[in-house]
Amino acid sequence: MVTTPLELRTVPDADALLDIARTDTGPDDFGDPARNRGLEAFLTSLRRETWDVMTPRARAIAVDFLTHHLGTRLRLIADRKAYPEIAMQKIEAPLIVVGPPRSGSTLLHTLLSLDADNMAPEHWICREPSPPLALGAPSQERLEEAGKRMMDLFELIPDIFVTHPYMIEEGSGALAECGSDILNMVCTSQQMWCFWGGDIYRDYLLQANHTAALRFHHDFLQHIQWGNSGKRWALKGSDHMLWMGELAAQYPDARLIWTHRDLAQQLGSLASVQSILLGIRGHPVTAEARYAQGQRAIELQGESVAKAMRARDAIGDDRFIDISYHDMMADPLRSVERIYESSGLTVSDTHAARIREWLATHQQTKHGVHKHSPEEFGMDAGSINTQFAGYLDRFGFGFGIRPELTV
Repeated sequence: MVTTPLELRTVPDADALLDIARTDTGPDDFGDPARNRGLEAFLTSLRRETWDVMTPRARAIAVDFLTHHLGTRLRLIADRKAYPEIAMQKIEAPLIVVGPPRSGSTLLHTLLSLDADNMAPEHWICREPSPPLALGAPSQERLEEAGKRMMDLFELIPDIFVTHPYMIEEGSGALAECGSDILNMVCTSQQMWCFWGGDIYRDYLLQANHTAALRFHHDFLQHIQWGNSGKRWALKGSDHMLWMGELAAQYPDARLIWTHRDLAQQLGSLASVQSILLGIRGHPVTAEARYAQGQRAIELQGESVAKAMRARDAIGDDRFIDISYHDMMADPLRSVERIYESSGLTVSDTHAARIREWLATHQQTKHGVHKHSPEEFGMDAGSINTQFAGYLDRFGFGFGIRPELTV
């Protein structure tokens, strides 16, 4: 953890954090100033809404989180200046899983990553991306630092490993998400709202134009791709529901894969996971706080789905591939084949064999069962179906999704 000279009784301002990152890292160019809009919104939310309810340790973790990501941005810009080949990389026809959280997107992303012709970023490289891999394999020290940083962050919320078992088996080698692992670097991430944000930051996520953040996302992929040309990206980010329009504009030839799940299961699981994440503020999560955070999670989900559907209307259905969680669980390989067929690709025999092998050796509940129920969060079938009426009217039939919320 970076040691900072800040007095953490109050929230540091953006300039102070930027200065710390410069001092710790060396370079001084953060790139496009528009990429700091998320930082400003987050710090305002932290200052006005959540700082006072965080423990000193939680505050130190939050500040370290921010300064580390700012330092990473400095290194990426410095690498980009030193190696112009990075900016020449073309990101072509990526497969991007954009479904909401807890809808099977992680499983699907994993199965896509098993294709030798696909690339998928891992947690460690999102935490320690510099120097570029084109210059050589990462040192053991670099890998260990990335793993330690990941585990230190989640030490306050050990239950997260039941909801995300791949972190136990694969650690920092697990697949990364576009939001919580890449866009954290420009403070544009639903994970940051779950950890430390309030309504101000929530409004930023829902209302801001995120073009600058998606340009950073593109630059980051270029950085990792240098030296790996010829492969396509397989990406995943539930946060993309919040900026679907900007994503589609940044990657005009991408196939956008929207995963769907029965609302009772998906929303109950989402509310449970996001209430667990509340523990990173340093206090035990009471039943009352768990309920309130679950309600907030469901509300944000409703607004992000509605926003994504509006964006989809403008983008066009032809850019999207809809996949049912329930169909995928029944026949995972067939779901991948559907995606490839819709994208003009073919699942190779080797890829199919890798999928079968992976499924045979990975049991979802191996490290514990994630127990949750809709009733915990006051989920009423009538109100939820009203809130998600537009979604149910559009997707409630034809993808194995039950048209009514089951409670």
